[in-house]
Amino acid sequence: MDNSQEKILFILNPVSGFLGLRRRRVESIIKKHIKKEHIYGEIWYSKYAGHTTELVKQAVDNHAKTIVIAGGDGSINEAARSLVYTDTALGIVPCGSGNGLANHLKIPFSINKALQIIRDNHIKAADTIKIDDQYAFSLAGIGLDALVAKRYHEAKRRGIITYMQSSIIEYLNYTPELITIKTEAMEIQEKCLCIIFANSNQFGYNFRIAPQADLFDGYMDVVIVKSMPFISAPLSSFQIWTGNADKCLYISSFKAKKVSIVRHKEGMMNIDGDPFKSNQHIEVEVLPASLKVIVPKN
Repeated sequence: MDNSQEKILFILNPVSGFLGLRRRRVESIIKKHIKKEHIYGEIWYSKYAGHTTELVKQAVDNHAKTIVIAGGDGSINEAARSLVYTDTALGIVPCGSGNGLANHLKIPFSINKALQIIRDNHIKAADTIKIDDQYAFSLAGIGLDALVAKRYHEAKRRGIITYMQSSIIEYLNYTPELITIKTEAMEIQEKCLCIIFANSNQFGYNFRIAPQADLFDGYMDVVIVKSMPFISAPLSSFQIWTGNADKCLYISSFKAKKVSIVRHKEGMMNIDGDPFKSNQHIEVEVLPASLKVIVPKN
Protein backbone atom coordinates (compact mmCIF):
# COMPACT_ATOMS: atom_id res chain seq x y z
CA MET A 1 0.00 0.00 0.00
CA ASP A 2 1.90 3.07 -1.25
CA ASN A 3 2.07 6.19 0.89
CA SER A 4 -0.13 4.41 3.48
CA GLN A 5 1.31 6.58 6.26
CA GLU A 6 -0.89 9.37 4.85
CA LYS A 7 -3.84 7.20 3.94
CA ILE A 8 -7.11 6.57 5.76
CA LEU A 9 -8.32 3.06 5.13
CA PHE A 10 -12.07 2.41 5.37
CA ILE A 11 -13.04 -1.24 5.88
CA LEU A 12 -16.65 -2.27 5.37
CA ASN A 13 -18.15 -5.55 6.50
CA PRO A 14 -21.06 -6.19 4.09
CA VAL A 15 -22.78 -8.64 6.47
CA SER A 16 -22.45 -6.53 9.62
CA GLY A 17 -25.78 -5.66 11.22
CA PHE A 18 -27.66 -3.23 9.02
CA LEU A 19 -24.76 -2.49 6.68
CA GLY A 20 -25.99 -5.16 4.28
CA LEU A 21 -29.21 -3.16 3.88
CA ARG A 22 -27.47 0.16 3.24
CA ARG A 23 -24.09 -0.85 1.84
CA ARG A 24 -24.37 1.29 -1.31
CA ARG A 25 -25.42 4.32 0.69
CA VAL A 26 -22.58 3.91 3.20
CA GLU A 27 -20.06 3.43 0.40
CA SER A 28 -21.43 6.43 -1.51
CA ILE A 29 -21.28 8.74 1.53
CA ILE A 30 -17.73 7.65 2.37
CA LYS A 31 -16.59 8.27 -1.22
CA LYS A 32 -18.18 11.75 -1.17
CA HIS A 33 -16.51 12.43 2.19
CA ILE A 34 -13.10 11.39 0.84
CA LYS A 35 -13.53 13.69 -2.16
CA LYS A 36 -14.95 16.63 -0.23
CA GLU A 37 -12.31 16.55 2.52
CA HIS A 38 -9.46 15.84 0.07
CA ILE A 39 -8.61 12.67 1.96
CA TYR A 40 -6.12 10.19 0.61
CA GLY A 41 -8.28 7.18 1.32
CA GLU A 42 -9.38 3.77 0.15
CA ILE A 43 -12.37 1.50 0.80
CA TRP A 44 -11.74 -2.20 1.35
CA TYR A 45 -14.27 -4.95 2.05
CA SER A 46 -13.91 -7.86 4.43
CA LYS A 47 -15.04 -11.11 2.80
CA TYR A 48 -15.09 -13.70 5.60
CA ALA A 49 -14.71 -14.14 9.35
CA GLY A 50 -11.23 -13.02 10.38
CA HIS A 51 -10.56 -11.17 7.12
CA THR A 52 -10.75 -7.75 8.76
CA THR A 53 -7.97 -8.80 11.15
CA GLU A 54 -5.80 -9.77 8.17
CA LEU A 55 -6.52 -6.53 6.31
CA VAL A 56 -5.74 -4.38 9.34
CA LYS A 57 -2.51 -6.23 10.05
CA GLN A 58 -1.44 -5.65 6.45
CA ALA A 59 -2.27 -1.94 6.77
CA VAL A 60 -0.43 -1.58 10.10
CA ASP A 61 2.64 -3.30 8.67
CA ASN A 62 2.58 -0.64 5.96
CA HIS A 63 2.34 2.18 8.55
CA ALA A 64 -1.31 3.12 8.00
CA LYS A 65 -2.21 6.24 9.95
CA THR A 66 -5.93 5.63 10.50
CA ILE A 67 -8.24 2.66 9.95
CA VAL A 68 -11.98 3.26 9.99
CA ILE A 69 -14.36 0.35 10.51
CA ALA A 70 -17.90 0.61 9.14
CA GLY A 71 -19.52 -2.24 11.07
CA GLY A 72 -20.56 -3.43 14.49
CA ASP A 73 -18.80 -4.60 17.63
CA GLY A 74 -17.68 -7.86 16.01
CA SER A 75 -16.05 -6.04 13.10
CA ILE A 76 -14.44 -3.55 15.48
CA ASN A 77 -13.07 -6.45 17.52
CA GLU A 78 -11.56 -8.08 14.42
CA ALA A 79 -9.84 -4.81 13.51
CA ALA A 80 -8.70 -3.82 16.98
CA ARG A 81 -6.93 -7.14 17.59
CA SER A 82 -4.26 -5.96 15.15
CA LEU A 83 -4.17 -2.41 16.56
CA VAL A 84 -3.31 -3.06 20.21
CA TYR A 85 -0.09 -1.24 21.12
CA THR A 86 0.35 0.24 17.63
CA ASP A 87 0.46 3.87 16.47
CA THR A 88 -2.51 3.38 14.14
CA ALA A 89 -5.78 4.94 15.26
CA LEU A 90 -9.18 3.25 15.03
CA GLY A 91 -12.17 5.17 13.72
CA ILE A 92 -15.73 3.89 13.95
CA VAL A 93 -18.75 4.34 11.67
CA PRO A 94 -21.50 2.41 13.49
CA CYS A 95 -23.21 -0.01 11.10
CA GLY A 96 -23.86 -2.98 13.38
CA SER A 97 -27.05 -3.99 15.10
CA GLY A 98 -26.21 -3.35 18.78
CA ASN A 99 -23.27 -0.92 18.38
CA GLY A 100 -22.31 -1.19 22.05
CA LEU A 101 -18.86 0.40 21.82
CA ALA A 102 -20.05 3.23 19.56
CA ASN A 103 -22.97 3.96 21.89
CA HIS A 104 -20.63 4.07 24.88
CA LEU A 105 -18.31 6.49 23.07
CA LYS A 106 -21.31 8.57 21.94
CA ILE A 107 -20.48 8.13 18.25
CA PRO A 108 -23.69 8.92 16.34
CA PHE A 109 -25.42 6.39 14.08
CA SER A 110 -25.55 9.03 11.34
CA ILE A 111 -22.84 8.20 8.78
CA ASN A 112 -22.10 11.85 8.05
CA LYS A 113 -21.82 12.76 11.74
CA ALA A 114 -19.58 9.76 12.41
CA LEU A 115 -17.34 10.80 9.50
CA GLN A 116 -17.20 14.33 10.94
CA ILE A 117 -15.71 12.82 14.10
CA ILE A 118 -13.14 10.97 11.97
CA ARG A 119 -12.25 14.26 10.28
CA ASP A 120 -11.79 16.02 13.64
CA ASN A 121 -9.30 13.25 14.51
CA HIS A 122 -9.50 13.59 18.31
CA ILE A 123 -7.56 10.52 19.53
CA LYS A 124 -7.55 8.96 23.00
CA ALA A 125 -5.79 5.84 24.24
CA ALA A 126 -8.41 3.35 25.42
CA ASP A 127 -8.00 0.27 27.58
CA THR A 128 -8.52 -3.21 26.20
CA ILE A 129 -9.29 -6.45 28.00
CA LYS A 130 -7.29 -9.61 27.36
CA ILE A 131 -9.04 -12.93 28.02
CA ASP A 132 -6.51 -15.75 27.70
CA ASP A 133 -5.43 -15.29 24.05
CA GLN A 134 -8.46 -13.20 23.00
CA TYR A 135 -9.23 -9.48 23.23
CA ALA A 136 -12.41 -7.61 24.16
CA PHE A 137 -12.82 -3.92 23.48
CA SER A 138 -16.38 -3.43 24.70
CA LEU A 139 -17.08 -6.36 27.01
CA ALA A 140 -16.80 -10.10 27.48
CA GLY A 141 -18.84 -12.49 29.58
CA ILE A 142 -19.45 -16.07 30.58
CA GLY A 143 -22.71 -17.81 31.41
CA LEU A 144 -26.14 -16.77 30.19
CA ASP A 145 -24.97 -13.81 28.10
CA ALA A 146 -22.61 -16.08 26.12
CA LEU A 147 -25.48 -18.41 25.23
CA VAL A 148 -27.61 -15.40 24.25
CA ALA A 149 -24.74 -14.22 22.02
CA LYS A 150 -24.55 -17.67 20.42
CA ARG A 151 -28.29 -17.85 19.72
CA TYR A 152 -28.34 -14.28 18.42
CA HIS A 153 -25.28 -14.94 16.24
CA GLU A 154 -27.05 -17.93 14.66
CA ALA A 155 -30.36 -16.10 14.10
CA LYS A 156 -31.41 -15.23 10.56
CA ARG A 157 -32.51 -11.74 11.60
CA ARG A 158 -30.80 -9.05 13.66
CA GLY A 159 -32.24 -6.27 15.77
CA ILE A 160 -33.55 -5.58 19.26
CA ILE A 161 -36.55 -7.92 18.95
CA THR A 162 -34.35 -10.87 17.98
CA TYR A 163 -31.97 -10.00 20.81
CA MET A 164 -34.79 -9.92 23.37
CA GLN A 165 -36.22 -13.20 22.06
CA SER A 166 -32.79 -14.83 22.33
CA SER A 167 -32.41 -13.54 25.89
CA ILE A 168 -35.80 -14.82 27.04
CA ILE A 169 -35.39 -18.27 25.48
CA GLU A 170 -31.94 -18.80 26.97
CA TYR A 171 -32.98 -17.44 30.39
CA LEU A 172 -35.91 -19.84 30.62
CA ASN A 173 -33.63 -22.80 29.88
CA TYR A 174 -30.54 -21.75 31.83
CA THR A 175 -29.22 -23.36 35.01
CA PRO A 176 -27.08 -20.93 37.06
CA GLU A 177 -23.43 -21.95 37.33
CA LEU A 178 -21.21 -21.97 40.43
CA ILE A 179 -18.16 -19.89 39.53
CA THR A 180 -15.05 -18.94 41.50
CA ILE A 181 -13.68 -15.43 40.99
CA LYS A 182 -10.18 -14.63 42.26
CA THR A 183 -8.30 -11.35 42.50
CA GLU A 184 -5.16 -10.43 44.45
CA ALA A 185 -7.39 -9.12 47.25
CA MET A 186 -10.23 -11.63 47.44
CA GLU A 187 -11.88 -14.85 46.33
CA ILE A 188 -15.62 -15.15 45.65
CA GLN A 189 -17.75 -18.20 44.92
CA GLU A 190 -21.13 -17.34 43.48
CA LYS A 191 -23.97 -19.12 41.73
CA CYS A 192 -24.34 -16.86 38.74
CA LEU A 193 -26.44 -16.23 35.70
CA CYS A 194 -23.39 -14.59 34.17
CA ILE A 195 -20.20 -12.69 34.88
CA ILE A 196 -19.37 -9.70 32.70
CA PHE A 197 -15.94 -8.16 32.19
CA ALA A 198 -16.86 -4.65 31.09
CA ASN A 199 -14.64 -2.15 29.35
CA SER A 200 -17.64 -0.16 28.07
CA ASN A 201 -20.95 0.13 29.84
CA GLN A 202 -23.22 -1.97 27.62
CA PHE A 203 -23.98 -5.02 25.50
CA GLY A 204 -25.50 -2.77 22.83
CA TYR A 205 -28.95 -1.26 22.21
CA ASN A 206 -28.12 0.89 25.30
CA PHE A 207 -28.57 -2.24 27.45
CA ARG A 208 -26.25 -0.91 30.15
CA ILE A 209 -24.99 -3.73 32.34
CA ALA A 210 -22.07 -1.71 33.77
CA PRO A 211 -23.11 1.95 34.13
CA GLN A 212 -19.83 2.96 35.82
CA ALA A 213 -17.50 1.34 33.27
CA ASP A 214 -14.96 3.63 31.61
CA LEU A 215 -12.70 2.79 28.66
CA PHE A 216 -10.02 5.16 29.89
CA ASP A 217 -9.68 4.45 33.63
CA GLY A 218 -7.23 1.52 33.54
CA TYR A 219 -9.76 -0.88 35.09
CA MET A 220 -12.48 -3.30 34.00
CA ASP A 221 -15.79 -3.53 35.79
CA VAL A 222 -16.45 -7.12 36.87
CA VAL A 223 -20.23 -7.51 37.01
CA ILE A 224 -21.79 -10.52 38.75
CA VAL A 225 -25.40 -11.25 37.85
CA LYS A 226 -26.60 -13.64 40.53
CA SER A 227 -29.23 -16.33 40.34
CA MET A 228 -32.65 -14.76 40.86
CA PRO A 229 -36.26 -15.87 41.12
CA PHE A 230 -38.18 -15.75 37.85
CA ILE A 231 -40.53 -13.10 39.23
CA SER A 232 -37.58 -10.71 39.71
CA ALA A 233 -36.26 -11.00 36.15
CA PRO A 234 -38.52 -8.35 34.52
CA LEU A 235 -37.61 -5.66 37.09
CA SER A 236 -33.92 -6.53 36.92
CA SER A 237 -34.00 -6.33 33.11
CA PHE A 238 -35.74 -2.95 33.32
CA GLN A 239 -33.09 -1.64 35.73
CA ILE A 240 -30.33 -2.71 33.32
CA TRP A 241 -32.18 -1.20 30.36
CA THR A 242 -32.54 2.15 32.14
CA GLY A 243 -28.90 2.30 33.25
CA ASN A 244 -29.61 1.36 36.86
CA ALA A 245 -27.97 -2.06 37.00
CA ASP A 246 -25.97 -0.91 40.03
CA LYS A 247 -29.27 -0.55 41.93
CA CYS A 248 -30.40 -4.13 41.22
CA LEU A 249 -30.45 -6.50 44.24
CA TYR A 250 -29.12 -9.37 42.14
CA ILE A 251 -26.21 -7.54 40.54
CA SER A 252 -22.92 -6.65 42.18
CA SER A 253 -19.76 -5.26 40.66
CA PHE A 254 -16.22 -4.19 41.43
CA LYS A 255 -13.31 -2.70 39.52
CA ALA A 256 -10.19 -4.77 38.91
CA LYS A 257 -7.06 -4.90 36.80
CA LYS A 258 -6.84 -8.70 36.74
CA VAL A 259 -9.12 -11.60 37.68
CA SER A 260 -8.97 -15.38 37.47
CA ILE A 261 -12.11 -17.42 36.81
CA VAL A 262 -12.66 -21.10 37.57
CA ARG A 263 -15.74 -22.85 36.15
CA HIS A 264 -16.82 -26.43 36.75
CA LYS A 265 -16.20 -27.19 33.06
CA GLU A 266 -15.40 -25.55 29.74
CA GLY A 267 -18.14 -23.39 28.28
CA MET A 268 -19.04 -20.49 26.01
CA MET A 269 -17.83 -16.92 26.25
CA ASN A 270 -19.27 -13.76 24.74
CA ILE A 271 -16.58 -11.45 23.35
CA ASP A 272 -17.91 -8.19 21.92
CA GLY A 273 -21.15 -9.91 20.89
CA ASP A 274 -19.62 -12.99 19.28
CA PRO A 275 -19.58 -16.46 20.91
CA PHE A 276 -16.33 -18.32 21.54
CA LYS A 277 -15.43 -21.49 23.40
CA SER A 278 -13.64 -20.83 26.70
CA ASN A 279 -11.51 -22.87 29.06
CA GLN A 280 -12.42 -24.03 32.53
CA HIS A 281 -9.76 -21.68 33.90
CA ILE A 282 -9.82 -18.16 32.45
CA GLU A 283 -7.35 -15.32 33.01
CA VAL A 284 -8.67 -11.80 32.40
CA GLU A 285 -6.60 -8.62 32.59
CA VAL A 286 -6.74 -4.99 31.54
CA LEU A 287 -4.20 -3.57 29.11
CA PRO A 288 -4.32 0.14 29.99
CA ALA A 289 -4.19 2.78 27.24
CA SER A 290 -3.39 0.15 24.61
CA LEU A 291 -5.68 1.15 21.72
CA LYS A 292 -5.80 4.52 19.99
CA VAL A 293 -9.43 5.45 19.21
CA ILE A 294 -10.92 8.46 17.46
CA VAL A 295 -13.65 9.84 19.74
CA PRO A 296 -15.92 12.91 19.86
CA LYS A 297 -14.22 15.99 21.28
CA ASN A 298 -16.85 16.52 23.97
